[in-house]
Amino acid sequence: MPVPIIYTTDLYHPHQDPDDHFDLATLFAMREFDIRAIVIDRGEGGADRPGIVAVEQMAAITRRQAPCALGMIQNVPWHGYIPDGELDGVNPIIDALRRSEQPVTIFTTGSLRDVAAAYLREPELFQRRVERLYINAGHSSGKDEWNVKLEPWAYFRMLRAHLPIYWMPCFGDGGFQTYWNFRQGDVLERAPLAVQNYIVYALSKTSPREVDPIRALERPIPEDVKEKFWSMKRNMWCTAGFLHAAGRKNGAFSFVKKRVVLDESAQTTTLSSNGGGLELMTFHQEDAGAYTQSMTGALRDLLAGLAS
Repeated sequence: MPVPIIYTTDLYHPHQDPDDHFDLATLFAMREFDIRAIVIDRGEGGADRPGIVAVEQMAAITRRQAPCALGMIQNVPWHGYIPDGELDGVNPIIDALRRSEQPVTIFTTGSLRDVAAAYLREPELFQRRVERLYINAGHSSGKDEWNVKLEPWAYFRMLRAHLPIYWMPCFGDGGFQTYWNFRQGDVLERAPLAVQNYIVYALSKTSPREVDPIRALERPIPEDVKEKFWSMKRNMWCTAGFLHAAGRKNGAFSFVKKRVVLDESAQTTTLSSNGGGLELMTFHQEDAGAYTQSMTGALRDLLAGLAS
């Protein structure tokens, strides 16, 4: 049975980091997922450039429709009250949970502002309907991390939520990090033309006012453009989480129970060395080399079959 999934993403066009475009393609490529809602995590940095274009392109390539909403710009206030006029990204999360007849998986990238706001409004609904909450943020060795800094309060609030949390720290020592990278040509060379154009459109920051995003999917790609973009390295974090949420077994990584110390004043999370802290299912690379090789192969295969 397909996994009902709610996906929040800091997907922008022009992009801030095009790893989000690869992640969106991964989401659409996985037939195990029934995408109930996509919420674009805007914040002030993405207020005027939500990546709706990329979602429309993915829908055209795969012929899969997914409801898409724009998330909050301001962070969640300490008292938790959000005016009704700022709930465009919060209500779809609540509605998707209410309408689902089976437990829902929530997969977050970027900040957790919209998920946290939804949880504060309907905590019992979350406890009844959320199967898993994947949190792609944080540093397992107590250092600063970008996604946490976007909205620290929401991050720590959701780590403490009474939910099945699957913590995916972006960085950390001892294999407790999701980070990996690849050469873009290694996963794009076998991809259909439309998928290649989807990535080129994002990387080149093409304006929809100048080039129609759907028509652009079938344009021939000049060799000099391929040479430029295919040789680039791309940093990634979320691929393994998608595989795990879909139930695809992969020996290159695992989730293990670890105790984590949350320091809200320093805005850090650290694996506990003395048994204290909060117990979380925490991501771990079993072998760094095998992990990178496995993720590259998985992403290559997913993109290769995306338009079929």
